[in-house]
Amino acid sequence: MASPYSHFTPDPSRTTRLDFTFWDEVLKESVLYTGPSLRERASRPYPIVGSRLTRGHTSHYRLEGNKVLFEGFDDDFTEMLGHYVEDLVAIANRVDLTSLPRDEQLAYWLSLHNVLVVHAIAENYPLSSPSRIKGADGLRFHDTKRVTIDGVVLSLRNIRQDIVYANWANPLVIYGFFHGDIGSPSLQRKAYAGNTVWDTLRFSGTEFANSLRGFIVYGDEPKISRHYDDAAPYFFAVDFNADVRRHMNSLLTPEVKTELADATAVVKIARYEADVADMTKGTNDRIQLGNVYSATSSGTTKVPTVLARAVNETGQKMTKIRRRGLFSTVTIEDIQTVPQEDRLSSGLPIEMELPDPSQNTGSSSDSDEPSD
Repeated sequence: MASPYSHFTPDPSRTTRLDFTFWDEVLKESVLYTGPSLRERASRPYPIVGSRLTRGHTSHYRLEGNKVLFEGFDDDFTEMLGHYVEDLVAIANRVDLTSLPRDEQLAYWLSLHNVLVVHAIAENYPLSSPSRIKGADGLRFHDTKRVTIDGVVLSLRNIRQDIVYANWANPLVIYGFFHGDIGSPSLQRKAYAGNTVWDTLRFSGTEFANSLRGFIVYGDEPKISRHYDDAAPYFFAVDFNADVRRHMNSLLTPEVKTELADATAVVKIARYEADVADMTKGTNDRIQLGNVYSATSSGTTKVPTVLARAVNETGQKMTKIRRRGLFSTVTIEDIQTVPQEDRLSSGLPIEMELPDPSQNTGSSSDSDEPSD
């Protein structure tokens, strides 16, 4: 009996692009870029003066990965995200996704998944961990059924494993999925788009693989994120230890590659950091988003106490990054090519015809590999 998810097997026949300008603008406003990992475990923060209480994030990995400023989301913003989910589902039920170029399909599934994660956390915020969220069906965060597309009811796990992992052979896709917690690949400050999807995935993958939440060594024992274990049946099924090492070596810096080579034991799965990827661990300090960016860049804070500590720690990390010259890596920024008059105020992705590849050898490819 055929799997219901085989319904989404790519069969590209159209030259159509989906525009995610609305989601791109949301990400730029609500995601705080924290730079590459320093591969240093953050020390435990000092407790509140006069007590033993430490509020906010205390994880040794709290300074790794981009942060979503859920603290600044209000009810109107959360409702707007909900409408955008409806728009994404509507276009998938109107357009045969499988007929689009493969890179466009991939950008759609990554975007839908990540919007669903951000919206679900926003609806339940404040909270300390997304894993505590259960759906109306009583299932856990990643297994509750969230959307119906072409009659198939999908969970976050269905989107990741049954659709994307099953149909895209490149393990870089692992890094496109934001899980809402510190242990997750980062949510980037730009939307995935068909023409840049592989470059953005490699950027995200490089940050994650070189971070402590992606790979850490204890003695001679290498420990890696559970996300590699979740993806093992699709990308590392022959010899997990050898396969995952080979993949990670394609992303690691020379220094971190040496760490992995020197850790000769069989790789194991590390303890997972399930705290929400916000600034305050759900302390619910309500803020203006602009205050966070200005405080991070200027070193001054006019924000609540728990958030002030997080902002100061992030600022100190960014100073170290600059001093060590770690901003030499290339960041990717799209130039807006969609005419202003073509945007939809509702945020609905726009269908746009791409040039016919048979008529233009310079058009984008449907390959699963990043372009040179």
